Amino acid sequence: MDALKATLGNKMDQKAQPGDSVEGKADDAVNSGIDQAANSAGVPQQDDHAINDVTDSKVNSDIPGGN
Repeated sequence: MDALKATLGNKMDQKAQPGDSVEGKADDAVNSGIDQAANSAGVPQQDDHAINDVTDSKVNSDIPGGN
């Protein structure tokens, strides 16, 4: 239970950081394009999710104040 509380606390702390709104919009835009390309190529959903995670990290690191 303590681990769950710690994880939720960390997520809430991240939500309060500056740049999250911009990051969310950028992630959504990039992920939409990736999802379309992956679906067209027949990439399995779990692999598409992994691609999105890696891409989100890169996009967020390129945003000033990003997480």
